[in-house]
Amino acid sequence: MDHERMRRLHGGKSGGLERVGFDVALKSKAPVATDTWEFRFERPAGFVYKAGRHVRMTMLNPAYRDRGGETRFFSFASAPHDEDLVFVMRMRDTAFKRSLMALNTGEVVRIEMLVNAPHGAFALDENAIEPAVFLVGGIGVVPAYSMIRDTLERSTPRKLVLFYASRTPEDAPFLVELQDLAARNANLVFVPTMTGGDLPSWAGESGRSDANLIKRHIGNFMPATYYIAGLPDMVSAMRSVLKAEKVPAANVLAEEFGGFTMAHGHGKKRGSLLTIGIVLAVAAVVVAHLAAGAFVLRLGSFELSNPAMIAVGGVAAVLLLAKLVFFLRSGHRT
Repeated sequence: MDHERMRRLHGGKSGGLERVGFDVALKSKAPVATDTWEFRFERPAGFVYKAGRHVRMTMLNPAYRDRGGETRFFSFASAPHDEDLVFVMRMRDTAFKRSLMALNTGEVVRIEMLVNAPHGAFALDENAIEPAVFLVGGIGVVPAYSMIRDTLERSTPRKLVLFYASRTPEDAPFLVELQDLAARNANLVFVPTMTGGDLPSWAGESGRSDANLIKRHIGNFMPATYYIAGLPDMVSAMRSVLKAEKVPAANVLAEEFGGFTMAHGHGKKRGSLLTIGIVLAVAAVVVAHLAAGAFVLRLGSFELSNPAMIAVGGVAAVLLLAKLVFFLRSGHRT
């Protein structure tokens, strides 16, 4: 999920859109796919939400800490009619997720949710009647799963189509559940496709989702609302497909997951370290110049015959040359 955008929506303690918060206790945790876990929390009395929406989750007493902080954003995997609040996520080696894995049953986290969805939010319009087409990859299936189950539970006549790309069946959370839902509901068309190469045990579609795959299953691009969720490259590719097929931008909603957040965070970390290094280097040069100046004042006038003055001059020249090389190289790193 695009955590930076979510942080802007939620704002700080005194800013952002109106939100409500609850402390929720962990009921259970279990693996649901390769490196993918389900976390099930008790649902507070009176807690109401819409399928596909997200929460801000905060570790109250994290067992581990790092620069990433104690807060992350997650979409509901559960649907509004479910007894529990369920979140499904890829597990990475971050302090937040290590702390989440370390939680014992009954321990609590804090979740906060926006009271009203902002314009263009990744959520189904419950009053819409046109088809909803989901183009998802990997963990991007989570909000789609929530929205599809909610729509089917409400027995609406709306047609739903889900194209779900995963590397292998073992990497695909909810694969079996979605196959079962499609078998029992005529209004749901489910098209899973595997991108991991030769998979002898897989008899379904293979390769990435593209215009040809979509047309094979639904014909020409129908008037519909299109929901895209996955890694940034996948989201960008699907946007391009829809644009080429003349799908109006107003009919496309997208949510980025996974790799973007991690790469973005590492980029920020590298940028911060570079800034700190520059500041320290400049400070060192300034201190060295001040020391050299103080040394000159103590010795009196500059005389080339004085070995000490020659040494000071040499050090100053080296420092100036080092500064020049440093800033010239920095200028090429933009």
